[in-house]
This record gives sequence, C-alpha cells and structure tokens, in this order.
Amino acid sequence: MENTAAPAAAAARPRPYPPRPPRHRRRAPWLAVVAVGYAVVQLTVVVPHVGHALGWDESVYVSQVDPRTPAAYFSAPRSRGISMLVSPVVAATSSITALRVLLTVLSAGALYTAFRVWNRLLPRGPVALAALLFAGLWITTISGPAVMPNLWVALGAVAAVGWFLRLPAEPGARWWLAALVAGVTLVRTPDGGWLAVPLLAVALRLRTWRPAVLPLVGGLLLGAAQWIGEAYDRFGGIGGRLDVSSDVEGGMGLHFAVGAALRSLNGPQLCRPCEVPLRHPELTLWWLSLPLLTLAAVALVLRDRHERRNRVRVGLGRPHADREPGVPVTVLPVVCAASLAVPYLLLIDYSAPRFLMPSYALLALPIAALGFRAVRAARSPRHMATALGIVVLLHLGSQFAVLTHTSEVSEKTTGRYRTAADGLKRLGLRPPCLVAGDRALPVAYHAGCGSAQTSGNNRSTTVSGLLRRAAHEPTALLVRRDHGARPPSYARTWIGFPLAGTEWSAYLPPDQARQVASRGAEESLQSRKSGHKASGNPASMGAMTTHPITSWAGFQAAEPGFATAAQERFERYRTHVLATVRQDGSPRLTPLEVTFRFGELWLGMMPDSRKAVDLRRDQRFSIQANPGPDGGTPGGDVRISGRAVEVTDPDSLARFAAEVHPPEPFHLFRAEVTEVVHTEAGESGLVLRTWQPGQPVRVVRRGTDDSPPRVDEAG
Repeated sequence: MENTAAPAAAAARPRPYPPRPPRHRRRAPWLAVVAVGYAVVQLTVVVPHVGHALGWDESVYVSQVDPRTPAAYFSAPRSRGISMLVSPVVAATSSITALRVLLTVLSAGALYTAFRVWNRLLPRGPVALAALLFAGLWITTISGPAVMPNLWVALGAVAAVGWFLRLPAEPGARWWLAALVAGVTLVRTPDGGWLAVPLLAVALRLRTWRPAVLPLVGGLLLGAAQWIGEAYDRFGGIGGRLDVSSDVEGGMGLHFAVGAALRSLNGPQLCRPCEVPLRHPELTLWWLSLPLLTLAAVALVLRDRHERRNRVRVGLGRPHADREPGVPVTVLPVVCAASLAVPYLLLIDYSAPRFLMPSYALLALPIAALGFRAVRAARSPRHMATALGIVVLLHLGSQFAVLTHTSEVSEKTTGRYRTAADGLKRLGLRPPCLVAGDRALPVAYHAGCGSAQTSGNNRSTTVSGLLRRAAHEPTALLVRRDHGARPPSYARTWIGFPLAGTEWSAYLPPDQARQVASRGAEESLQSRKSGHKASGNPASMGAMTTHPITSWAGFQAAEPGFATAAQERFERYRTHVLATVRQDGSPRLTPLEVTFRFGELWLGMMPDSRKAVDLRRDQRFSIQANPGPDGGTPGGDVRISGRAVEVTDPDSLARFAAEVHPPEPFHLFRAEVTEVVHTEAGESGLVLRTWQPGQPVRVVRRGTDDSPPRVDEAG
C-alpha cells in the first residue's frame, strides 16, 4: 500500500509567515520635554514673584522702547538688542506680567531651537541632557522672563557654534551662522566679539572651515553697526565709547575675579563690590565640578583621537563604529566658553552669575556627552544610568532651592521700587516729572517719570541742569535713610518725605513741598468738616502721614529768624534733655549735649549708651532745651523733634571729631527735623510757635482768661 501519512502530515504543517519588517520605536522628544519644563518652572516659580515690577537694568532696557515713559540714561557698555526684542509687546501693552509671560515662551522656544542644532553633531540623549543641565540652573531659570541680554547671548552662542561645526557638510549653515553672530553682537556687542574670536581663529587655521570667515565677519559688522553708530554719535567714536565703558566697569584691566564669581554662585544677582561670603557651599558642587568634568571630556576625546591614529599607523584601520564625539565637537565649545568667560573673570573686579551663562551653556554639551559615555563604558550600564540620574536630580534640587530664595529676594527688591513709585505719585509727582538719587532709574520708570543722575556710572546731567529742571517740573531726590546718608549739598534745604515700606526718603524742593503740604492741609480740613478720614489720594494727607523731614539747614533756609533764636537758646547751656523710646514703648529721658555744625544738628553719645541703643531701634527723638537755673526760662522754651540717623561713614566721623573733639569712641547721630516748637510766656498769655517742614509757622496764643486760643500763621 502506498504510504500517505507523511505527505499528509507535510501538507498539514502550517507555513511560516513571512518575517515582518522591524518596527522603529518613535524616539521620545526629550529636548521638547526639557523646553516645556523650563517654561512651566518659570511660570509657576519665577513669574508670580517678578510679574509686578522691573529690576534696575530691566527698566533701563524697557524704557528705551516704552512710548509711555521717558528713556533712562543708556550707559556706554550696554547694547540695544534686548530692547528691540521686547519692543513689540512693550508698545502694545504696559502689563509687566504680559511681558514676563511672552519672554517665558520665547526663552523656552529659543532653548529648544538652540540645542536642536546639535542633534546632527551629537546623539539626541546628550543634547537633551545638556539642555536640562543648563536650563536647570537657577540663574538660567530666573533669567528666562527677565529683560536681560545674557541668556540670549548664551543660547545664541550654543546655536552659533553648532552651525559653525555643521558648515563643512551643510553649505546653508553659513547663513544661520552669520545671523546668529549678528544677533549675539546686537544683544551684547562685546560678547559677540569674544564669541567670534576663537571661531575666526579656527576658520583661518583650518581649510575645512575657511568658508565661515565671511559669515563671521559679516555677522559681526551687521550686529555691531548700531553700537558703532551710537559710539560716534554720543561718545566721539569707538575708542571714546570703550574708554567710557571701562570707566563704568570700574577700570577694565587685569583683575582676577574668580573669587568674586565663586562668592556669587548662590546669589546675589549682582556682586559689586563682592564682599559677601559664599553661603551654603554644599549647593555649589555643580559649579565647582565644571572645570574637572570639562577637563575629563577633553582628555578623553584627545585620547580617542590618539588611539585612532595609532590604529591607522599600525595598519589596523579605523574603528568599525566610532560612537564618541570628535575633537572639534568637544573642544570648540570649551574654547568658546573660555573666550566668553575671559572679560568676566580677568578684566573686571566684580561679578554676577548671569555673566557666565554663555560659558555654562557651551560647557553643558561636552559634559552631557561625557555622562553618556560613562554609562556606555560601565560594567553595568543600568546602574551607572541610575547613578547619573540621581546626580542630575540632586543638581536640579539644589538649583531649585536657590531659585525659590532668589525669586523671593527679587520680589522684595522690585516691590520696593514699585512701592517707592506709588509713594511719589501720592506726593503729587505726575509726568512730566523727574526722579534723581539712589535707585532713581527703576523708581522713575514705575512712576512714569524721567530720571537723572549727577554722579556715578549713570551720570546724565549736571547739578545746575538738575536744578533748572527742578524749577519747572515736579522733582524728587531719593536718599537712603540708613548709614547716615543725607542729601547732597544742593538739596540740603529740601524737604524729605519718608516713603513708607521702603528705605528711601523723597526730598522735594521747598516750593514743591509747600504745595504738597498745602494740598494735604486742605484735604485734612475738608475731611474734618465732613467727618471722614483723609482719602490718601495723590497729594493728599495719605502722603503726609510719613511726617516730612529736613536738615537743620533746611529749617534755617525756611525760617532764618526762628532757627537762629532756637539755636541760640540751645547754645546758652551745655546739657539738655533727650527723650527716646524704650523697647517696651515707654519714654526715656536722659541728659545730652548737642552740636550745630555744617548746617546740621548733631547728637553725640558715649558708646553703647542706653539712648544710643534706643535710637538704633527707633529713630524718633525729642530734645528739650535746658530751662536754666531758675523757672524763668529766659528766651522761652524750645523743643526739637525728629528722627536721629546714625552716622557710620569714617570721613564724616573724622570731620566731626576734628571740629568738636569729643571723647572717643562715640556714637554720632544726625538729626532730621520734623518739628520745632517755641513756647514763651508773655504779659498777654502763652504763645506757642510751631514749625514743620513744608509748612508756615503756626502760632497759637492762649490768653490769661477763659477765652479759646487764637491760631494764626506767621509765614
């Protein structure tokens, strides 16, 4: 019989399916995830703290393009690129929050775009990790919504170096290179030059990158055109602008500022002079490891090149698959980072964390590649990847801790600018108006006023020019109330109004101060008639509740006869009675000698005396002239009240000691006068003469009978 089992079995055996083509898993968009996370952290941590006001430098940049505010003085070292970047939104809205949100979106997009250029030079993983390392820095995150140039220089440098490296294989890269170099130079002209120097050196040295010479030179000239034109228009040429820039920067020269850079790693955002200690050094491990990691990345890539050359020399050929980045991809970012760091580490004597952001961004690329290389070379890549992830998380956590603290500090600083501006508005300053003195630029911007300085890095006018403007437009001079600061000589007779919630007093010219006092008195009178409290509207008693102050010279200028009589009354005796406020709020009366010198009333005290401790805690005081040996009080009774500001300046202390020769050591306080009262008994009754800054002398006459007192004004 024919055996049919085998064929049947063969027929029943299922045929194998043809092999399916391998499926390629879609790569996770890690770089996009980093960019989105960068934006989210800005919106949730930074913007809520800084969305209400601008900082010092920001107000300068924004005022250049804000149609609602006079432009602040633009110093020689600055460049106008960042002002051009924000000009569309500033022209459309006055909302600072809208400006912050727009910059958040733009910075996140720029982060993604800049690092994406490197996807053809490095694997996607190291590129995303590099973006994460840079974006996770507290200074990078807080700079995202800020109107500052350094972040944009950093991202422009990352993209420019990437396009430079891609240029030999992609001829179209030269246009991107030229555009990016022009953009970096427009945003910050000196940084554009320091970025282009190593790139030009490589292009001139190596034939492969020779086509980059023209784009680099053209980009530099295009980006610097505005800066050069302004140099000839305002400073007499490029050399003149560089000289002025050097003066503003404190004298460009050989300064080893590495120590200052280290002390500012965890803030402050500007360290000038840099005398703060390094707080929380445990949070600086990332920064301190940067040089070591960079050297390791460069050493390994140079070793790889040496091994490849040896293989070729002995006839083994090149490695079958070279997974590590080449020398240019690793070394060129390091060289450019070093070049961009030169002016901030070696040529100036102060520091700010934002100065080195371009260097941090470029160094993140070889360091991220080094991390991935360590994972591949490990015996257990999974364990090494876990360890690397833990290190990155610790890095991000430490940076987040600094970020939250720094954001809160920024909120307090910029909040004081806004508070001071609101106080000036309540004093009646309305555009067109002028603000001068300490922190005048940001306060003036938020008040809608122009700003002017007669000295310092932002000197924009002379004393005579300032006084001419003060004669025909509302003017305020900001003076700090701490450390014994006082108005300059030209404003010694001006009336000061302490701005509540800030460290400043706003000094107004006497005529302007009298108008403020008059408006406040009128509203107070109307409020009493209507039975309501003062509203606190502009130029109302809401602005007057801070008690205006002035120097003794201001009292002498306003009421020379009254001031002379009061001073003579105090000089009749050596010791007088000082009233201060104890810690529990009760009064303290102690004897004290007073001195009138240099247009000021001085209060000198022994070291660590109780009254000195009182005045350090609460500046309010009142001093009663010695009534004399009998009850007659010839010349009447005089009382001066005000605030005592401690003088700590060594020059002022030495000048006082040379004139008065007090027993040393001593405490010295300068009186800011808020009220002078003279009381005298006559044949017709008691006469009280009261003077307060900005107001005429008020005279109250009390008769000897039961008739009500009569009030009049003597000035």
